[in-house]
Amino acid sequence: MPPPQGSFNPIEGPGDYTFTKDVHNDTYPAIDPAKANHSGHAVFISGASKGVGRAIAISFAKAGASYIAVGARSGLSEVSEAIKKAAKDSGRSEPSVLALKLDVTDRKSVEDAAARIEKEFGKLDVAINNAGVLGGTTLIADSDPDVWWNTFTVNLRGPYLVSRSCIPLLLKGDLKTLITVTSVGAHSILPTFSDYMPSKLAVTRLMEFATAEYRDQGLVAYSVHPGNILTDIIEGLCMGEGMDEKFKAVFTETLELCGDSLVYLTDEKREWLGGRYINCTWDLPELTSSPKKDEIIKENKLKVKLSI
Repeated sequence: MPPPQGSFNPIEGPGDYTFTKDVHNDTYPAIDPAKANHSGHAVFISGASKGVGRAIAISFAKAGASYIAVGARSGLSEVSEAIKKAAKDSGRSEPSVLALKLDVTDRKSVEDAAARIEKEFGKLDVAINNAGVLGGTTLIADSDPDVWWNTFTVNLRGPYLVSRSCIPLLLKGDLKTLITVTSVGAHSILPTFSDYMPSKLAVTRLMEFATAEYRDQGLVAYSVHPGNILTDIIEGLCMGEGMDEKFKAVFTETLELCGDSLVYLTDEKREWLGGRYINCTWDLPELTSSPKKDEIIKENKLKVKLSI
């Protein structure tokens, strides 16, 4: 069971990474997908067979998305059925679900997936780069160069290839929104994470470039931290030698928090979010309403900057 609503996560705050008065560890009524209307919208999620990606897909089904494409290297039959069931249980029309065998690090695999989406859906309204890996969790001098570099291959090359192939489809849609699941680690330095954290910083910047290059064509690209979620990978590290068991205590967020947050953020086109970083533990109604929204725009906040 997650901590009570409004309690601070040990990584998120209180401190430099808390931007709203309230923070959340679990979904909450204001971001309930039942309040959203994604009817007619086409959504694609990479890394969607389990965990965060699966939760995102189900949240969009609850919100009435008409077309949902899911991609992963592993099997997608279970999540495809779960998507349809979620829509039915929420009183929504059954979406058209496209299951794509996908390796985000392989150019042809990504291009073939995008071609199938175009053939079946004709467009995309929302594309979500979710596929990623945690990395080696070792000191630099002790690291395996192949493992270290593979983290960048998955976490940076993957979103680059997906963005490259999906942007033309997004420009045909209404929402034109590209989202990359990054990490609060992009802004942190934690020894033994020299591959993971820099890779997440790089992909956060990639979304800034996508915004700069395609803003005039209506693209909105930004990054989100999904919260600190206890995935199978984290469980394995906690039980093995790669991570101290006590670190497990900081993973307090639920999968639904991220899924429902992305539905809320994309329920309307939010051009002003382009190029910015959003943390799903922040209270999103506060973040997207005045005066917080006005502060973000006026002071150009939530972007990677050099302070001197």
